Amino acid sequence: MSIVQLNFWLMPNGDFDTLSAIEKEITHFEKWHTNIHIEPTIIPWSHAWDRLMNVHKQQGELVAPDVIQIGTTWVSTLNYLGVLRDISAFFDEDITSDIIIPLKESSISYETGGFMAMPWMADIRMLYYRIDILRLYGFSSRDLEDFDSFRNVCLVIQSKRKSPDDIMAFRLSGHSEVVLIHDLAPWIWGMGGHLLSANLKKVSFDSPQARKAIHWYFDLVNDLYGGKDSHKRYGIIPTGSFFSGNFATEIIGKSPLYNLSNLKHSNYSQEVAKNYGVVNLPKGPEGSFPFIGGSSLAVPKWSRYPEEAAEWIRFLVSSESQMRHGYRIGVFPSRISLLQNYFKDYKEDYEVIATTLKNGRSLPYSPLLGTLERILSAFSDHVLMAIRSGEYTSDFLDREINQAAMEANYIFSMYM
Repeated sequence: MSIVQLNFWLMPNGDFDTLSAIEKEITHFEKWHTNIHIEPTIIPWSHAWDRLMNVHKQQGELVAPDVIQIGTTWVSTLNYLGVLRDISAFFDEDITSDIIIPLKESSISYETGGFMAMPWMADIRMLYYRIDILRLYGFSSRDLEDFDSFRNVCLVIQSKRKSPDDIMAFRLSGHSEVVLIHDLAPWIWGMGGHLLSANLKKVSFDSPQARKAIHWYFDLVNDLYGGKDSHKRYGIIPTGSFFSGNFATEIIGKSPLYNLSNLKHSNYSQEVAKNYGVVNLPKGPEGSFPFIGGSSLAVPKWSRYPEEAAEWIRFLVSSESQMRHGYRIGVFPSRISLLQNYFKDYKEDYEVIATTLKNGRSLPYSPLLGTLERILSAFSDHVLMAIRSGEYTSDFLDREINQAAMEANYIFSMYM
């Protein structure tokens, strides 16, 4: 019997546990599929897009993957470029109808209605907070409900710090030295703004509502971390995380269960595990609209074994694999039916995530979403550099918004 080898590209989803976790899934899969061998390759998010494009353009020396993990925000652009194979025929309705709706919407081609990728893990943004720290300064979870009160909580906590080792107020969405489109979107939506126009042919993050939200967000970052004297020891975003006990609040899209229950995890803190709470994102004037995204599994058009590739994807999105793998690396499953069981011992957390799913949004489906994502990342880098150096002003931010919008609209005009 000949063995089919599938080359599988995935991201470091579980940090140092990524390889051991996926190898466990491979062992389970190959036990029942003796004619298929999975060869995993872990590629950092920062390199994945360029390497994928090199393969697409038949450049470079990397072995072409048969199955790829991609961000849900990449699906529309990769579909437009002709990279993805329609995999609708490989999946029954019992799976496709069970996918979290925003994830499902980001996976379907608007042109053909076909499934271009299968959501694997969900990024569901919620606000985690320290109950004991808020109580220390006279606050409760109700003070995290809207933009203004959340800002006040952050500023008060930050003002009480006596030394660089004291707890920080707010961790910027789990990323180090970067603000992504996913981080800005909920604040823009909460102010009544949008990233793209209704016809998806130009950007609208420079509209009055969106502009107001961007100012609100970076003003808060500047008030918390700005100035030349603040960064002799840290970058713009100090080290550590909410789960390691360095921050009072953080908006996180990964499951907290791994960090809270795994005593061997480098970020485990008994103090945080005993005193954490979770709520929906703060409300703006138009409401609370958390970001819901994640990662999907796709079969590139160059895949040598599309049927076997689909079999591997079917296994990874099965109930057994999603629950086992999700707990192991701390990610949410992509299937609605699994979430309640996933949180069976954390009923209050499940109530929050249920509300988040009801109000949450994915990013708009656009062939140029990948381009927009990169433009906004570069824009945020410029703003963070200004905050770090103490050169941040309202006028500076407006100029950067205008520049990013002009660049994006120019590119959109060439393709849309």
